[in-house]
Amino acid sequence: MTTAPVRPVVAVVTGMCEYQWGILGGVHAVLRSRGVPLLAVANESFGHESLSSLILELIHQRVPRGVVALPGVALTPDAELRSELDRYGIPVVYIGSVHPGAACVRGDSVSGMEALMAHLLDERGIRRPALLRGIAAQEDSEIRERAFRTALARRRIPVDEALVLEGHFRQDVSYQVLRDLLTRRQDLDAVVAANDESAMGALGALTEAGLRVPEDVVVTGFDNTKSASLAWPGLTTVDQDLDRQGAAAAEMLLALVDDGSSEPRERTVPSRLVVRGSTAPRGSRLPGRSWSPADLRGMPDARLVDGVWAISVDRAVKEIVNAVGMAESARALLAAQDAVLGMNRALAYCSTIGDIVAVLTERVDKLGVRRCFLGVVDPPGEGGTAGSVDQSARVLLAFRDGRAEEPSGDPFPRHELLPERFRSELSDGVLALQPLSIAGRERGYLLFEPTWGPATLTEVLRIDLSRALDTVFSTQELHDHAANLERLVARRTRELEHANEELRRSLMRDGLTQIANRLAFQEHLERHLESAVPDRAELALLMVDVDLFKPFNDLYGHLRGDEALQEVAACLEQAAREPEDLASRYGGEEFAVVLPGTGKAGATAVAQRFRRLLAEAAIPHEASTVAPVLTASIGIAVATSRGPDVSAEVIGMADRALYQAKVLGRDRVVVADGREALVPRQAGERPSRPVGGRPPRPTGTARSAW
Repeated sequence: MTTAPVRPVVAVVTGMCEYQWGILGGVHAVLRSRGVPLLAVANESFGHESLSSLILELIHQRVPRGVVALPGVALTPDAELRSELDRYGIPVVYIGSVHPGAACVRGDSVSGMEALMAHLLDERGIRRPALLRGIAAQEDSEIRERAFRTALARRRIPVDEALVLEGHFRQDVSYQVLRDLLTRRQDLDAVVAANDESAMGALGALTEAGLRVPEDVVVTGFDNTKSASLAWPGLTTVDQDLDRQGAAAAEMLLALVDDGSSEPRERTVPSRLVVRGSTAPRGSRLPGRSWSPADLRGMPDARLVDGVWAISVDRAVKEIVNAVGMAESARALLAAQDAVLGMNRALAYCSTIGDIVAVLTERVDKLGVRRCFLGVVDPPGEGGTAGSVDQSARVLLAFRDGRAEEPSGDPFPRHELLPERFRSELSDGVLALQPLSIAGRERGYLLFEPTWGPATLTEVLRIDLSRALDTVFSTQELHDHAANLERLVARRTRELEHANEELRRSLMRDGLTQIANRLAFQEHLERHLESAVPDRAELALLMVDVDLFKPFNDLYGHLRGDEALQEVAACLEQAAREPEDLASRYGGEEFAVVLPGTGKAGATAVAQRFRRLLAEAAIPHEASTVAPVLTASIGIAVATSRGPDVSAEVIGMADRALYQAKVLGRDRVVVADGREALVPRQAGERPSRPVGGRPPRPTGTARSAW
């Protein structure tokens, strides 16, 4: 029996950068001591203003026992998160932002920023500082900017608004906006960045512009991340004690979970100024391997002993240790970047999900990751939408302790994150959950144990895997769409062909009798004459005319006349039994039957069969001078010749035979064979008049009067 995993504390973060890791380290330390797992879920808010559907699903399924919410970069996701957590009764502690009625932990940004500005303005004499602000409406950003402006106002130093730049807490953005400013003006003497990441971007832009730090421009950051201490020169910053903030938030959350108290609690963690080389006064850093007396006189740790200048060994050792640490960190960073670059190249050539899994399996160990699971989100079912909260997932890669295991690939509810076989991993330590999406299209997720190393690693993993998965899925979707289109086109083609055939049939069908019309008769006759003549095969044609039909219409009316024609047509179709035989309405009360491959005897048999069926129908005809029921006269012709006018010739022969049958008294069959021979009368037929050639039709006499 599988033991249910311990419900984790979920930390909702806006990304997997060094700031978040600093806080999460403190959260994890407290939770670990209580045996509570931590799941850090990234909600990338840049570019969209809503919570990830994966986070929503975790909340809706009540997966977290509690939530630690790190500062967001937009107001909407924060408000949405608060609403959803309140709805499901999940306790939450916020870090870095105040929410009315909610527990929160925050660093003392005000005192930290005041100390930083006092250091710059009073100790270093700064008068033209530039500000790399954070994100509009983000609480930490606003507090730090407000302290910046207040400090200048107290000293009656005007704020140059042209030097207030949008850094968005990001190194790449800060680098670009400061670089653009420096192409226009370079009269600033300091760059105050809202966080360390922005300050790192400023260092790059200043160096590229040929300005020295701190000789020409001093630079400060905020947060005291590891990058700040390893930069060259070291970055002056404010230490918010991120580890202590995380620990305080975890302690507060566990208290809320244990006693269920909803009483608001707020805790402020003190900040402290950390001064490093980026704001050092000129000459205070070790300038090189040799110094002149002038250099040494300006160094606070240098002194003249017995005529020999000496420098504090402690300070020199500290510089050396820092340099060694920077070199070691640079080496580790280069190794990580090399591994990431190799993965980036390999993923660029992936064309299937299997390729992606193979690349990740081969290289994840080189990235220093101990546990890693790659999940893909199945397409939504019928009526579902992509990114909905009811989707299933499949784990395609399970990597643990240097070894890849073969997962089943069976689907499971996405909020469970792992199939049953691996679900116990969720109860072990800390895991980071990184949704993999491109342009709002959620393709899957990466669940891994963080290394607490270079933060760029997780960001690159997210970007590269998201792009690779999206490429594979998009390609497959295009293939599927193309296949669906092909099937649709084929089906539409069949439907169109069927419709065209039906249209052709309707054009070839007599509207009243629903047998072939004259156009169909002509086409059928010519087609079979063309195919029959080369083989010298015979083809018979029956011309059939209802006897005395005008008097029938006059007596019974046109509706009964139409019904009579329909019954005649039905008898003709029953009489013509072969697949290629065609009974058609030639016009009015006249019909024609094409009998391919049939000679005189076969045609005569069809004619007699028709007469018998018509007699059995016994359609009353009181106006007939031939019989008390409806009768018909038939002329038969057989085509055995060839030439361009064969169809006209055989029609003419049959027509003349039909006329002869009329002349002979109707209700009979006449076969034309060159001599226009008679078919013997059946018993009860009236005597026929002698035939001596084709008599002319009476001028002006209508066929219906025959």
